[in-house]
Amino acid sequence: MSDTPVLRIRDVRKRFGDHLALDGVSLDVHEGEVVTVIGPSGSGKSTLARCVHQLEGIDGGAMYLDGELLGYEMHRGHLRPLPDRRVAAQRGRMGMVFQQFNLFAHWSVLRNVVEAQVLVHGRRPEEARGEALRLLERVGLAGKADAHPRMLSGGQQQRVAIARALATNPRIMLFDEPTSALDPELVDEVLSVVLDLARGGMTMIIVTHEMSFAREVADRCVFMENGQIIETGTPEEIFDNPASPRLRAFLSRFSGRAAHTPDERELEEESTF
Repeated sequence: MSDTPVLRIRDVRKRFGDHLALDGVSLDVHEGEVVTVIGPSGSGKSTLARCVHQLEGIDGGAMYLDGELLGYEMHRGHLRPLPDRRVAAQRGRMGMVFQQFNLFAHWSVLRNVVEAQVLVHGRRPEEARGEALRLLERVGLAGKADAHPRMLSGGQQQRVAIARALATNPRIMLFDEPTSALDPELVDEVLSVVLDLARGGMTMIIVTHEMSFAREVADRCVFMENGQIIETGTPEEIFDNPASPRLRAFLSRFSGRAAHTPDERELEEESTF
């Protein structure tokens, strides 16, 4: 991994009314690094991913992609928001896979993957078609190019969404709970594609509630709660030797073990998942 972060997040804050969804979040993601983000519902995990992709504006702090400030520019000594076209260009350098598949139902699978390239990067249709077919083969859907989304399972639709995000050749991939809308028996087929991307060196942030997957795929894990990063470390540090009582209480929900101390049990009971 390079010493220079692909993505740098510094003291980012985001409010929704009176609710502080992100409270001073700072994080670096390096070239080829996979960072998984775990935590209870409402902890700010998805908000963080959406802010990085500039689907939500931030209320403080700064984010940089390859050293370029996201969403703003310096003008006469002051920051001002970028125009929409430049925000769209920055967003085009990141791939985003959502909880829902967000495919165009009236388009074929192939067109869903082709149009992203033509509209975002101005590729010639024949070039985009060749790349789309290559990516569909990569995600195991080479035989579904002419199908429409309604003809596919949820897991297949999510794999199309991954191919579409990859088609723009992103610097970083953002996954926001990519399996949360799937039936349990379809989860593995999506996770196997993401794991293959990780092994291929793709830089990624993955928001997930799949703890075993978060451990397997990550170079580094981040635990969030109440809009803050509470703990970060290697998968072994986070899952085998968590330092904070809150993380231990959170993980105990998945292991089936009771919290080890009365304080931890009290914290667990107070949390909302």
